[in-house]
Formats: sequence, structure tokens, C-alpha cells
Amino acid sequence: MSSMDSFASWSSRPVSDLQAQLYGHLAECRHQESTEALLQRFQSLFIEGNRYGDEEIWAALLELIYQPEAEREFKYTLNRCSYTLVNPWYTQPRDHWAIPALVDLFDQIPATTTDTEDATWRIRQLSQNFTTTEQFASLRRLAALFEPTTDEAEAVNFEDQSVAQQLRHYPFLHDSSLLVTKDSDREQKDRAHNLRQQSEAQLGIKLARYWAQCRLGTGGSFPNPTRLPDDELRQALEYYTGKVEGNRSHRDIAKMFETYRQTVRSFREFKEEFLEYLLAPLTNADSRYHNNTFTRSLRQFVRETMREFDDQCPKDFTIVTFCRRLLNFLVIHSRKEPIFRRFRQLLNDVGSSVTMGVLLRVVLFCATVKPWLENRMAILFNHHEPTRCGEAPWLIEALEHTNVALITNFNNVGYSF
Repeated sequence: MSSMDSFASWSSRPVSDLQAQLYGHLAECRHQESTEALLQRFQSLFIEGNRYGDEEIWAALLELIYQPEAEREFKYTLNRCSYTLVNPWYTQPRDHWAIPALVDLFDQIPATTTDTEDATWRIRQLSQNFTTTEQFASLRRLAALFEPTTDEAEAVNFEDQSVAQQLRHYPFLHDSSLLVTKDSDREQKDRAHNLRQQSEAQLGIKLARYWAQCRLGTGGSFPNPTRLPDDELRQALEYYTGKVEGNRSHRDIAKMFETYRQTVRSFREFKEEFLEYLLAPLTNADSRYHNNTFTRSLRQFVRETMREFDDQCPKDFTIVTFCRRLLNFLVIHSRKEPIFRRFRQLLNDVGSSVTMGVLLRVVLFCATVKPWLENRMAILFNHHEPTRCGEAPWLIEALEHTNVALITNFNNVGYSF
């Protein structure tokens, strides 16, 4: 009798109870066994799929994989089982190596043959399916943050590395890249937030020291912490923090526009003035942007967006929604529609600093949409993950500039620019 036949009349136990039995088993083993033993246990259960030593856990797993909804739902179970081990490993530096080791197990799923036992075949099939999900993509990105590396190796092999391997350099991507699924639990969210805070604080301090050194004209005690050439980084820091129009910085101009916004009488009037506020960096950099194809397209988009509100006073909700749609237009539309030709056009025409200056004006004026900008950039990053860095220098440069622009204008850990 096959394993499928033996479960022809599946248990009436709720799926949640079966899942909890698996999670509890792994959590209990975690307190009793070494990290190496836990990896072997996980491999036996979900990668090899051979009969497991604990009969009760094996029976619970079989009930789950033969549930009618298993093709759709088992990915959530496997994701939770993975994080049952990964979450405590994250808190112990000595166990960080195990996070990529667990993810690598999914590259070792054995091939199945016609004489493979039904249950084994089913487990391997569902685990293989898991590797094509957003849940696994998020898990793999987390693992990439803990891959051992050296600065020397990174410098030598950078162009041959995939875009996916660069996540550790861009903390503003962490929230959207590590938490792309709705089933992310509170512990996962807290972990991603902590990783981001730590990385941003470290990079912010390095940037602040480097910039202070540049302004004082002292020696090179503090190295350039980015992948931008020294000249480009200094120009970018000056552009994002210094005076760009008369004696005003981007932050000064955003504050002035916010004051003006409180006096406008209609959303239509707000949109027209916002256009000029947004276009100023472009027209200052390239006179063609007074009336080229991009500008005409932007004007049409702004005027037609949310026209039903044109005669009303602009409210916070209206402005936030408008700014989100504007970022879709300027950067990338969505994960399902990864259209970013306008973003590439700006990068090609006016360069990364000015392009980021335009986006910076949106989020400095409406800080509520800063996570939305980060999400747009994460979609760009995720879309290009398999690409070699040497094949997408425009993307790496844009990510570097986003890092610098956001850290120099949004920080709360005591350093200043």
C-alpha cells in the first residue's frame, strides 16, 4: 500500500493543529540539539523526504502534504518551519552561517524516479515548488546578508557578482526585499527592521566622517564607504545636503513648498505648482527639460491624475495618494508591470544625482511616501536580481545614490550632514 493510499481518508485534525505540531517539534529540537543536527533534521524532513524517525511528526507531515489545498498552502508551512530555525540563529552570531546553509539545502533536492515512494515524491515536489515562491525569494535574500565575504574578494569579483548579492549594501531595500509576503510574522518584521537600523547607522557614521574629512581637507583617515568614485561621492553629498537654488538646499525648498501648500485653494492649483517644484532640478540641469517629451508626458500625467479632486482643497490623504502614483510614474509602476523606461531616461539624460534630487523632493515634501520610494527601488532591485552587476552599472549607481540621498536627509541617530 502506498503512502497516498494510507491517507486516502485524511485526518480530521485542522491544518493549523498539524502545522503547530511541526513548528513545536522543530522548536523543541532547537533547544536540545546542535545547529548541525538541526540542519540534518530539516534536510531529512523536507529535502530528502524519507521516512522520519519521529512517527508522530512524520504522520503530521503526511497529512499536511495530502491536504487538497497543499499545492497552494504548503509554502506557508515550509516558510514558517524555516523561520522557526532561522529566527533564533539570527540572534546568535555564531550561528549566522547556518542561515545560508539552510537555504542551500533547497539546491540539493534529490531527483525522483518512477519507483520513488509516493510520500517522498510529494514532499520533494512541494519543496521544489517552494523554491519558486516569493517566500523563498525573501528567505534567500536574508541568507545573502549572512554569506561570508571579504572586502578584497568583493572588490575583485564585483562585476561578476549578481545584483542579488548586493542587498547588504543597501539597507533601504531591506523592508521591501525581506518582507515581500503577507505572511511575514512580527519576529521577521522586527528582524528586518533591526538589520536595516544597524546597517543604516553604520553607513551613516562612515559617510558623516568621510564628508567631514572632505570639508576640512584633511587626510584620508576615513575611506569612501560607497562604490561611487571619490569625486562623484563628494559632488553627490554636496548636492543632497548643500545649496542647490540660491542659498537653499532641497530640504529648505521642501519646507517652503509645504508652507505654500497650506495656502492653496484647490488640488488643481496644488498640482500645477508641484510640477514646477519637481521640474526645477531637471530644468536647471538640462534646458531641454523645459518642454521635451518627458516633461510633456509628466505634465499630462499630473493634470489627469485624480482629477475628481481638482476642485477640492488638497487633503493629506489626497496628497499621499498622488505622490505614490507620481513615484510609480517616475521610477517603476509595479512588481507585475516592471516598466521603468522613464527612470532610465532620466538617468541617461541628467545623471543619478539630479534624478535622485527629483525623487528626493517628493519624499522631503511628503515623508509619508518615503517607504513607497524604497519599495519602488526594491522592485527594481528584485527585478534585476539574476543580472550580473557588470551588466547593470546604471542600477548599482542609482542604488548608491539612493543610499546617500536618504541617509543624509533622513537620519535620527545623532550624526549630521
